Amino acid sequence: MKTFSSLNKDVDELLSLSRARQREIDKFIYFQLLSKIFKGNIRKTRHFSEWYRIPMNYVRLMELPLTIELLDLDTEQAILDISSPKLLPLYLAVSGFKNIIISDLLDYFVEDFQAFSEVFNISPKIDVFDAKNIPYNDKTFDRVFSVSVFEHIPDFGDIDAVREVARVIKPQGIFVLTLPAHKSYLEEWLKKHNFYWTGKTRDDGTIFYQRRYDEPSIQKRFGNLGFEIEDTIFIAEYPIKPPVLNENGMLLHNDFYIKKLWQLKVANKFPNAPLLPYLLYSSLSKKYHYLTRNSEDNNIRQVAIKLRRLPGN
Repeated sequence: MKTFSSLNKDVDELLSLSRARQREIDKFIYFQLLSKIFKGNIRKTRHFSEWYRIPMNYVRLMELPLTIELLDLDTEQAILDISSPKLLPLYLAVSGFKNIIISDLLDYFVEDFQAFSEVFNISPKIDVFDAKNIPYNDKTFDRVFSVSVFEHIPDFGDIDAVREVARVIKPQGIFVLTLPAHKSYLEEWLKKHNFYWTGKTRDDGTIFYQRRYDEPSIQKRFGNLGFEIEDTIFIAEYPIKPPVLNENGMLLHNDFYIKKLWQLKVANKFPNAPLLPYLLYSSLSKKYHYLTRNSEDNNIRQVAIKLRRLPGN
């Protein structure tokens, strides 16, 4: 597979490459995933109702293809997935990446991926563990990626998890980490929540949800853990409305406002129409999303960090 260096690409070219990668993922969704999703054992999975209509939401439409582009992948590499959205590891496994381990903190996805493995005739290893204690030997993996996980680990758990990745990845191996971002560092502590993991609770009853990282916090938390920060790409959006913290303590941005648009309300009136909201999200992503390396941009919402393991211990 091609050698890819994001540092040699300006953000417009990187955006174009990510859009092209997104089209490849779309082909997988339209011609492989959707054609098999009606099989009896797939219909019983937890992912069925979600992937039938929205295999990737608005937020992930730039995050997932950008992750692939930054990983410099080869089908022979040993790859570890430590992610929340599971479409990306399934796409890679079906695309010929045989040495991939798909993991999460909880086992909600295990039975689903056993069904996917049978239907797609793939055999990824499926594992459940805490990212702060990865149960593999030192220098095991060529590539590791984590989408939308480490920001949710309270206290210094994100640092501990990155340090663990540094232990299990080979020298010169690449780790791509995606996180929520903001122009200035921000923590979201919620009064109410419906997420599936147990969060840290403060004396006032609010529960830790996630961090939003800025450039200084990225450097401070991840800059001396055995990796070189090779590239930092921010995913930004032209805002529908200026982002604000709501009364629950969550930052509201386009992902929230898009759900209020009349187009999505109309789409939701046809719950049996496959991929209808997804097609809307895809068009809105093309309208609003862009990439930048400018950490001072007021419109940044997410960040993809490419870390390369330094030689030595």
